[in-house]
Amino acid sequence: MRFLRFLIREFFVHGIVFAVAGTVILSGFYLLSIGAPIESYVGTGKSFFLLITGSQDFSIAHPGFSAGQIIASGAAVTLPLALTSLVILTFIALAGSAYAVTGRYLARHHGHTGPERFDGVLSLITSILAAVPLFVGFWVLANAFGSDAPFPIIAFITVVLGGLSWDATNFLKADMLSQVETTHAIVFSTLGHGLGRFFPMPGTYSGYLFSSSLPRFIPYLAGKVPAIIGSVTIAEIVFSFPGLGSTLLDALLATNTDLLVASVFILLCVNAVVAFLVKTILFLIYPRWYEKAI
Repeated sequence: MRFLRFLIREFFVHGIVFAVAGTVILSGFYLLSIGAPIESYVGTGKSFFLLITGSQDFSIAHPGFSAGQIIASGAAVTLPLALTSLVILTFIALAGSAYAVTGRYLARHHGHTGPERFDGVLSLITSILAAVPLFVGFWVLANAFGSDAPFPIIAFITVVLGGLSWDATNFLKADMLSQVETTHAIVFSTLGHGLGRFFPMPGTYSGYLFSSSLPRFIPYLAGKVPAIIGSVTIAEIVFSFPGLGSTLLDALLATNTDLLVASVFILLCVNAVVAFLVKTILFLIYPRWYEKAI
């Protein structure tokens, strides 16, 4: 019964209903902003219905667009780039928080202040990078690689210059540092385990603290998915990838409402899929924490 409730809430409500309702609302705002006549609302609604029912030619005003082509552009470019960015974001947050808590431990218990000071320098550097506009980093990368820029580098710049890695690291770091002086952490540190200085491996001091922070960190990641999708969309436009970002821009420039609606819908679907994957991990590992999170 709990699993069924999870599927209804996350897959149906936060997935299907979110994508459909979001597309309808955003499309309505767009048509209102361009002063479209009433007939355009009706035509757009019919086109959207053809899209979600899987019609080969869902566009009424501009026939020839395949729903499968729009979906494929999201599955081939937008979704992999979003997932890669999420993985890199998680890795940076884990490494940064592990170094911070072990540096605090070494300073408090062994008088080694070097790692803690170095962590302060790293925090300053990452905060400066987070203040750099995202399009500046994409512009520099585009000048160096053109449209052949590797996905991992694009994903790295997306999370670093977008401020996502700085925010995620600070969130996890603050949560783990709050446990350093607690009784359970002090007792664990006396058992002779490794520190896990650069990554919170299982069985290490930082890994032990991270295991306590994980139920709070996973919902945090789920909340960052829209920001990741938005940054990925910008990257697709800059590097001219055949993804949803470039399709969305082409639709705006051509005032192609049907293509715009299709792009927005698939973009919201990609957002829902990534968020669903993250929340599924939380539900499978910590079902009680999932219940608290909702």
